[in-house]
Amino acid sequence: MSTPEPATRAKWLPRGPGVMSGFSTTVGVLLAVLLAAVVVAIIKPLTLVFFALFITLGLEPVIRWLESKGMKRPLALGTVLGVGLLIFGVVVWMIVPGIVKQVGQFVDTAPKSFDEVSQRPWFLHVDEQFNGAATTTLHTIETQVTNPDFWWGVGGGAFEIGRGVVDAMTGTIFVLILTLYFVVSLDRMKQAFSLLVPKTKRANVMDITEEITGSVGSYLGGMVVLAFCNAVFSLIVMTVFGVPFSLVLAMLALFITMIPLIGSVISTVLITAVALLSSPLTAVFVAVCLIIYMQVEAYVLTPRIVGTSVNIPGSLVLIGAMVGATLAGLMGALVAFPVAASILIIVKRVIVPAQEQR
Repeated sequence: MSTPEPATRAKWLPRGPGVMSGFSTTVGVLLAVLLAAVVVAIIKPLTLVFFALFITLGLEPVIRWLESKGMKRPLALGTVLGVGLLIFGVVVWMIVPGIVKQVGQFVDTAPKSFDEVSQRPWFLHVDEQFNGAATTTLHTIETQVTNPDFWWGVGGGAFEIGRGVVDAMTGTIFVLILTLYFVVSLDRMKQAFSLLVPKTKRANVMDITEEITGSVGSYLGGMVVLAFCNAVFSLIVMTVFGVPFSLVLAMLALFITMIPLIGSVISTVLITAVALLSSPLTAVFVAVCLIIYMQVEAYVLTPRIVGTSVNIPGSLVLIGAMVGATLAGLMGALVAFPVAASILIIVKRVIVPAQEQR
């Protein structure tokens, strides 16, 4: 009598400990969701921390330059921080009151200005040609710019932490203090970070860290200079042609133009749109001047000031700006490019060589 063959497990059935595997996967997913929820909950304080860190990286090349001229690091730190605080104080004392005044004037006169535009012959002609689309667009713009929530949302991220003056001052003081700490202890932070990796790989990790901080610092310093030049030129153009609310627009241009590729375009469109409140001819002259400056900035100033400190594809710049703006508003868009550049450097220096050795 033949004995029956033992039953064999079907090949499609899992051979590992299925219950434990499923449990581990479930726990991993739950932990990932919990971590994502925590990050979303603290995204605003994290934005302030990243902002302070990027300010530090932007100041580091200046400190290194002063050291190369024979100045000791503590004195170079004190000089940079002292000049920075002095400039910040002068800006607050001279410009902020005028900006606050113009913002109040804008809120008071915006409805009347939009009504005047809607009655002008050129606007009526355009509205007739496009079957009322101009009136609809103007009404949408008026609804947005006269809504306080819109202006709170423009800043996004760090500027949205508190809607009160006290909260804004607290955030500013926090960034200043944290920047001071980062500037003083940046070298120690790098050394502490290197201790987290095996000793055999520390030299390579430190080289990559120095490359990231150097590239990002040079880029940030250059972008601040370019944004300042853009804001000053925009202010001069708006003053010459009598564009209203020039101080407010120049301050917005200072921050917006630090967004790579699209910042100058957004600033030009915004200023040109406000120039329409004066006249179409004024808007045309302003647009022409700003477009010419954009070309000079792209082909003359940027190569000389920023150089090739960070070489990153334009598509990644746009994607990073969109993701950053979605997560943390304007501040997120500003820090997205340095983050993307850092990731790209890590990919080129770590991941690609590792794949080549396989």
